[in-house]
Amino acid sequence: VAPSFAVEFKYGGMYRWRIQANENMQDANDDEDDTANWIDQRLRMYFDFIGSENLKLVTKWEADTLWGYESPGAGRHGGGDLGADAVNLEMKNVYIDFAIPNTPVRAQMGVQGLSLLSGWIFEDDASAAVFNTSLDPIKIRFGYIAAVNQDVINDLNDMDDFFLELKYAEGPLSVAGVLFYQYGHDSDYSYPNSIKYGGEGSTNKEDNKLFDLGFSLSYKMDWLAAYLNFVKNFGGYDIAGTDDDEDYKGWLVEGNIDYFMAPFTLSLGGFVASDKFAYPAGRSHYWSEIAGLGTLDVNVKGLDWSTNSYDMGGGVNNRGNYDMGDAPRNLWTIKVGAAWQALDTTKITLNYYYLGTYKKVVADEKGKKDDSLGHELNLYIDQKVVDGLELRLVGAYLIADDALTKSSTDDNIYEVGAQLLWKF
Repeated sequence: VAPSFAVEFKYGGMYRWRIQANENMQDANDDEDDTANWIDQRLRMYFDFIGSENLKLVTKWEADTLWGYESPGAGRHGGGDLGADAVNLEMKNVYIDFAIPNTPVRAQMGVQGLSLLSGWIFEDDASAAVFNTSLDPIKIRFGYIAAVNQDVINDLNDMDDFFLELKYAEGPLSVAGVLFYQYGHDSDYSYPNSIKYGGEGSTNKEDNKLFDLGFSLSYKMDWLAAYLNFVKNFGGYDIAGTDDDEDYKGWLVEGNIDYFMAPFTLSLGGFVASDKFAYPAGRSHYWSEIAGLGTLDVNVKGLDWSTNSYDMGGGVNNRGNYDMGDAPRNLWTIKVGAAWQALDTTKITLNYYYLGTYKKVVADEKGKKDDSLGHELNLYIDQKVVDGLELRLVGAYLIADDALTKSSTDDNIYEVGAQLLWKF
């Protein structure tokens, strides 16, 4: 008879190595030298402690290293220089997953990864309490996210999230609805793609409430796959010191169709994000390689070496009133793509994106306005190497148009690189 404390142990993980180089990511200007190249790596280790089918503890740990670089204080991306020693292990997830007795409900309590509507609403790791149940063909998930709680006495800059997700799946059809509420208390809404928190007195907004109503529809057959995503903002905030208030009223629509004709896959899609579209803190949707972060994880703002971190801000330093990156705003794109499974171990993918702004933005020093950002081409070559190890070669080129920056100089951007990935 096994002792009462006996548990099953399950483990796995992921190792990723990348090398990359880019030009004009920072300023879209050939006259300025901002050529960058570097190597980085990431290790993720997953350890599950399983008591039974009704109870388990899930843990995930991560170490990031930028080759040749040791950050001050040996923090994130530390340990890559000579000597290499660093305090560089991050807790990604630690949560308990258990069945609630006499109910069809399971609970996940702790720091965990969450994704809502393909990241257009939320995709991040967070301290959360999540409950889910399956009532075939309907699945229900709801929960609370403690986004920010820096001061347990004063809730001025706290951020609390609540969400409800309903999914229906029957045959090739899948439908989902999401209601997401982010209560930012009196935290500052710094720009239209996040709710930002700061120190006491740093805000000019009060009673900051953002509601997202999201909807998705997908249909998949052997030869065709299609989906449609829609998000609408509601809520608003009071402007401190005045009787005025402001509403959140942006919206986003995304659609895509894939046609399978072995050994080829043809794709047509795109999205429109209005100029007022607002994201909750915790959003993250990757799309193209240069404009949307992609495989190499760096968009047209590049690396912020002063803080030793990847800058996900979106858009070059002197961009107009729009955002790229993983939180596009005042932006629309059309994507046309083709993938060829050349061999069992080799796949080649080519994607084209047209990039434009939903509303015109300032395009030069004289105040001229334009709405064309440019054209982006992405090339991927995926090769299976050995025993689950995969190599991806990446090439991306953005042909700049007038609206890309507020300068009359809008030069092209390129990015090349390679990734080795082993999931074990």
